[in-house]
Amino acid sequence: MAKFVTYLHRYRWWILAGFTLIVFSLIFLLVLDVLSMVDYSSQIEEPEQLPPTFPYTQVAITDTPTPISQAVQTPIPAIETKISEDPIRQHAFVQRVIDGDSIEVILDGETYQLRYIGIDAPEIGMPLFKGAMEANEVFVEHQIVELERDISDLDKYGRLLRYVYLLDGRMVNIELVGSGWAYAIAYPPDVKHQDLIISSEQEAKKEGIGLWAPLETPAQDLAISTEYDIHVDPACSQFNAPGNDNDNKNEEYVCIANRGLGTVELIGWSIRDEYGWTYKFPAFILEGTSILQLFTGCGIDSSEELYWCKDETAVWNNDGDCVYLQDSEGIEAGKYCY
Repeated sequence: MAKFVTYLHRYRWWILAGFTLIVFSLIFLLVLDVLSMVDYSSQIEEPEQLPPTFPYTQVAITDTPTPISQAVQTPIPAIETKISEDPIRQHAFVQRVIDGDSIEVILDGETYQLRYIGIDAPEIGMPLFKGAMEANEVFVEHQIVELERDISDLDKYGRLLRYVYLLDGRMVNIELVGSGWAYAIAYPPDVKHQDLIISSEQEAKKEGIGLWAPLETPAQDLAISTEYDIHVDPACSQFNAPGNDNDNKNEEYVCIANRGLGTVELIGWSIRDEYGWTYKFPAFILEGTSILQLFTGCGIDSSEELYWCKDETAVWNNDGDCVYLQDSEGIEAGKYCY
């Protein structure tokens, strides 16, 4: 034992150095092992991200369409009542019908009043107002329609100006005129489809339907057959001729209607505007249930048309005027202001 202790004491520095070397070797090997693990983990690729799971079956696009029964279909959205991608085409829902030529629509979540372009229907209180309104209701009430703009966006009352189409492609403006419940009236500059609307009116006149149908004599009151009812008919009149009124006077006219059953002799009667331009009627008999058109320009008088042949300017102001109708004794028989 003494020898062993002597041996340790003699070689203690070599033993300590060897032990230290062993410890540092172990530490070095441990560090290498850790570093190799870090390097290996950095080389492991992240798993590829899978696409999200959809709640419906994706159907591959092929040349042969997949039958509906063989695929899960996504719900078909309702037609949106908002402005479409076409800048002059819109879809809207007709919330209600106001009268024979105007409606209320929901467009892009907002409510607007809309006036049909190129037509005019009887106003409230006028004959056949109810029929024109009911015809409009049959066509569009609570329907999704397509709207087409012409030049103007709004009229002076803030209403949208549009051509209105049913989803089957028919234009309601034309349908109302063609069924006899509205007149074809041009409102420049919005005249893109006016020729079609006028053509439709001509067909309604030939068929004698709606506004053009002859009135029947009420059997219960024969005394009315000797009476007449003269008034200015704004639905038939056109106070604003297309283009320059002074160069297109025969597209400016006022209508005088006899809604009674008796005839009236108009000689000595007159019609004038607010400025004082006055037209004196010649010997002319206005039959019962008939309409007379008085054109500002020149032409050949007939049983339904008279011509003022006005010199210089046109008569009726585009921005508002009044029509005064006086009988042969100077008594006001009718008045209309617009």
